[in-house]
Amino acid sequence: MTNNDNNSEGRPWSADRAPRRSGPKPLTLIVIAVVVCTLAGLLIANLFTSGTPKAGSPVATPGKSKEADGGNTEGAGTTGSVRTKDGVPVGYERTKKGAKAAAANFQAVQSTALFLADKDIRHKITNVIMAPESVAQRLKTLDEQSEAAMAKLGVLKSGLTQGGAPLINRQATLSAQVTSFSTDIVTVELWTAAVTGVADSTSKLTPTSEFNQWNYTLRWVDGDWRAVGITRSAGLVPQATAGQPSAPDSFRQLGGDANVAPYSR
Repeated sequence: MTNNDNNSEGRPWSADRAPRRSGPKPLTLIVIAVVVCTLAGLLIANLFTSGTPKAGSPVATPGKSKEADGGNTEGAGTTGSVRTKDGVPVGYERTKKGAKAAAANFQAVQSTALFLADKDIRHKITNVIMAPESVAQRLKTLDEQSEAAMAKLGVLKSGLTQGGAPLINRQATLSAQVTSFSTDIVTVELWTAAVTGVADSTSKLTPTSEFNQWNYTLRWVDGDWRAVGITRSAGLVPQATAGQPSAPDSFRQLGGDANVAPYSR
């Protein structure tokens, strides 16, 4: 799905402003549909890109509204009461603030090792964050891609390799902006930093960083925001530091999914 608001003014991390990186990406090791894909790119980028509404769908695509231009809707609409359902934060305000929190939390809840490694957890989360009409296609895409990736990396359902090395899958939202808003459907742009890979120096994918822009289309369904489309585009990439990358095995000290940061409220 392509975000309808093509004006990048005021959105400094937009793809329109992002410098393009040259040269090949590392670790072209996964073959999917007889095409050799970059493993890091598959895990960090393509894995979460699905659920886009099709032409003719009853879900309307929002146009740029007064609220998206700067109108204040932070205190308007339904008051939310954030709680968890199957480990997913739900119960957001029907406001721009609520939509941004929903998008950021939906991104965060997918950013764990077990989301990639454990099909049951992946299905529970997807059934909560996606609108009913978008669940089936998203699960099909996620299952195909994540199972292929985990098999290639040798990651088990536990999120560990046979040798006990943990899969690292972390994404942090650095910025969030509503680009189109109505009380029924909204688009949110997230700029994120990600680290994905196996904490093992012998792995085909050691922990690798990437910056991305994620575009969420959310619909108000049964009193809450649910996703109908999640896509990725290039975002700003800051200058790398002069420091040397840490040894892959040192990422084990992150403690796996147990030390993931709390959700937005």
